[in-house]
Amino acid sequence: MTYCLSLHCREGLAFFSDSRTTAGVDNITVHPKMRVYERHGDRVICLLSSGNLSVTQSVSTLIDRDLASAEAHTRSILSLPNLYETVRYVGDCLREVRKLDADALHKAGVDFNVNFLLGGQIAGQEPEIYQIYPAGNAIHASRESPFLQIGELKYGKPILDRGFTFETPLAEAVKYGLLSLDATAKSNLSVGTPFEMFCYPVDSLAAVHRRKFEENDPYLRTVRERWQEGLIRLVRDIPAIEGLRS
Repeated sequence: MTYCLSLHCREGLAFFSDSRTTAGVDNITVHPKMRVYERHGDRVICLLSSGNLSVTQSVSTLIDRDLASAEAHTRSILSLPNLYETVRYVGDCLREVRKLDADALHKAGVDFNVNFLLGGQIAGQEPEIYQIYPAGNAIHASRESPFLQIGELKYGKPILDRGFTFETPLAEAVKYGLLSLDATAKSNLSVGTPFEMFCYPVDSLAAVHRRKFEENDPYLRTVRERWQEGLIRLVRDIPAIEGLRS
């Protein structure tokens, strides 16, 4: 299991992923789930993945194959005119892998269950974030629903529902993202560090603000401790039900 999150606010985009991959309680490994593609000054694309690792790696291999192609007519994740067409391209790669592997996986009792988050900006266009489903179809976020999640999403959603909006400053969006990710890791052992973050200010067209948080990262530890202490303090400050005393 995994947890990946993309946030869209007025000042930019923020992407988060854990790095834990599990195949049973005694087989826990670390695999990055975030890939950032950049053509400096022209476009920046971030791709997050969840689900069957062999399938997500196969899709990434097809993307890398097209990027490495010397043929001028080859479509690639960095060549398409807008983000919607970029999302359709990744969906096509996913469908290509489905044709190759879905039947064999089904016979082996394995679901073809993968999801992607894709977001970024192309010069002259607005930044966007999308979720790509196992069939290759997609939805995009909006100002009214400004975040998308894949994987083990239920534990990290409440804080976003209560606090994050399109008007949230980008620096605060990063805090919400880390808290959402850490809340999920706290409640589900299949999600864990290292956490990866990519923060993209609107119109920057450069992949600059990328960071990995190990378990004992000082900033991650500060976020955890401040949140826990503040939550306990707030609960204590809420008036008790009449007739009950703390």
